[in-house]
Amino acid sequence: MAPRVVVFNNMITPYTNRLCNELVDRGLDLAVLSCTAQEADRLWAGSFTPRYTTRTVPGVSIPLSRSRHTHVNIGIGRALNALAPDLLFVNGLYPSMLAGAAWARANGKALALTIDGWRETMPNTAYHRLARPWLLRQCDAVVCCSDKGRAYFREQGVGEDDLFVVPLVPAWDPPATVPAFHDRPFHLLWCARINDDAKNAIFFENVAIALGKIVPELRVRVVGSGAAETRMLARLDEAGINVSHDSYVPWQAISEVYLQSRLLLLPSLLEPWGLVCNEAMQCGVPCLVSPHVGAGGELVRDGDNGHVCALDEQIWVEAARGLLEHPARWEAMSQRARASVRRDALAEATARFIAAVDHLVLAPARQEAVP
Repeated sequence: MAPRVVVFNNMITPYTNRLCNELVDRGLDLAVLSCTAQEADRLWAGSFTPRYTTRTVPGVSIPLSRSRHTHVNIGIGRALNALAPDLLFVNGLYPSMLAGAAWARANGKALALTIDGWRETMPNTAYHRLARPWLLRQCDAVVCCSDKGRAYFREQGVGEDDLFVVPLVPAWDPPATVPAFHDRPFHLLWCARINDDAKNAIFFENVAIALGKIVPELRVRVVGSGAAETRMLARLDEAGINVSHDSYVPWQAISEVYLQSRLLLLPSLLEPWGLVCNEAMQCGVPCLVSPHVGAGGELVRDGDNGHVCALDEQIWVEAARGLLEHPARWEAMSQRARASVRRDALAEATARFIAAVDHLVLAPARQEAVP
């Protein structure tokens, strides 16, 4: 009999829903327990259809910043008793996740941590310095989304055989064809929250303004909202740059944004992965990213299918200019970017998750007192 797998996460997203639906189609007995249906700055609830059991536990989402929340929920034990998992995956270090982990240990269930991020993006507060080692001691496996994540958890003492990389996969398939350089009206694309603390919006503004003095009739596409939204739009307008802005584009329509754009710039200071790079690249958009982006050096390879640039504005200006002023060079990089996002990426991610499940099935039952 197949084991019952429950994933306990903060919320279901369009891209995690796609993976979960594929897992169910492959025969996995899966249910998802969530801390919230949707965080305050998200707009996708109800836009996709799960083919698996879902349940949300009551609780509160506490904003730590505009882009980060922690969750405190009640009724977790009752919900897990009702879902009756044989294997439990917890998606983070929230207090609610620790409660789920304690339930798994008290009931002798196999437990795994599934989490994005790597050394630069893992919080290191006093809470996390206590919670993380405790949770890792309880886990039979850790699932991360990158080799950087795997390296981090190896440093934390997790055994190589207990580490699994399940790549993030966009919520939608790559388009069958993509436009050429001259058929894309926008030179630069910003597609992220508009803030400085994590996304480094002011750096993008400075690079765009500098390019506007070099590239004739520079056109910029901005998708996103945030604390620096008004400033970004005002500065670009004052510089005489043609800007098209949408606070939000539904995920089902976002491919059209990429297909109209030549370059994506993501100069983040803190970025666990950067799924926007997967989305852009499968539409043939080379990405310029900072070394602080998890996808940098793994998916985005410097000088091959994009650029990984130190946060020096002149370096970014020259990298972008080298592509915007040389369409043949852009076309070659665009093709390599598109080829880098494999058409079987969903099948590979599914297979890797199932490998983690198989590993947990063989984990010896553990039950220990919870303090």
